[in-house]
Amino acid sequence: MDSGNNKNIFFFFFLFTFYVSILTASADIIQPHSLLIKSSCSTTLHPHLCHSMFSDIPHQNLKTPHDLIKVALNKTKATVQRNYFTISKLMVRLNLTKREKVAIHDCLEMVVGTLQELKKVITYLDKYPPEKKRKWIRRHVYDILTFMSTTLTNKETCIDGFSHDKGERRFRLSLIKGEVNAGKMCSNSLAMIKNMTDTDTADDYDQVKVNMKMKMKGKGKGRKLVEKWPEWLSAGDRRLLQSGSVKANVVVAADGSGDYRTVSAAVAAAPSGSSSRYVIRIKAGVYRENVEIPSGKRNLMFMGSGQTTTIITASRSVAGGSTTFNSATVAAVGDGFLARDLTFQNAAGPSGNKPLHYESGPTSLHSTVVA
Repeated sequence: MDSGNNKNIFFFFFLFTFYVSILTASADIIQPHSLLIKSSCSTTLHPHLCHSMFSDIPHQNLKTPHDLIKVALNKTKATVQRNYFTISKLMVRLNLTKREKVAIHDCLEMVVGTLQELKKVITYLDKYPPEKKRKWIRRHVYDILTFMSTTLTNKETCIDGFSHDKGERRFRLSLIKGEVNAGKMCSNSLAMIKNMTDTDTADDYDQVKVNMKMKMKGKGKGRKLVEKWPEWLSAGDRRLLQSGSVKANVVVAADGSGDYRTVSAAVAAAPSGSSSRYVIRIKAGVYRENVEIPSGKRNLMFMGSGQTTTIITASRSVAGGSTTFNSATVAAVGDGFLARDLTFQNAAGPSGNKPLHYESGPTSLHSTVVA
């Protein structure tokens, strides 16, 4: 009996050990979606937040980096939308100062801008990689990364508006947690997108270097084109920026000899959502106004009569009761803004505390702007 019992005990012990070893081996097997999440999140600045974004997503829906990015973007968009309602509630508070009202308005505008950028990124990613010629991959990726970078700038602009005195900092505390969290989510999405697209753009960049070397060996004209213009700028816009005879859609003249007396009036009358370039010629003169190009006004171009003869100037400043963003003489939020042959000036001076000449959206050509 003792021998039989010993055999039974040994047999059950063997089965138990075998069962435990199977469970342990199963636990050690890392599922493919877990490896994917770990790999993608390791490229971000906030990996813990990154991992948490996928905790409630069925693993069968996470098969590629593209899947992860789409989930991250949609969750980021939902967070930004909640922030909008939180910030809008601040507007109904009593006894708001003028600058507090302006700061809340600026912040809401930045949040709306961020939502628009996220929607564009989602749309662009649905078409990635582009089916057209390979040269479009760089432009496609550039646009996606630029849109995402703009969301981070928007967050900083929003928070900065509540940084000027103790009274405004109480509002900063009310919104900073949500804005910072949304900013981290945008940062993570940007890192994952860059990680996914780096291979394509790296291969393409090697080809670009070969093409540039070939052009450098060619005629001077080709060399000048490579050095002067960014590759993403269309051929049509390049011609507009260097041509001596550009046909304008409307003319602004302070003396009344044009279609409008102010630049702001011409911008307000410009078509919304235009897919083609809309040129506003601004005659020589000093235009004392703050000009805002809202998100709906796309592809506008200002063409002055000369950097020293066409001047748009204003004097808003933080010291005068404006936020940094609101102090801009020209604020271009609309996509595709270009400007040449004129000067943007803020006359507030150093005592105005951080006055801005020019504030732009993601697809403006900064190098053509003279402040």
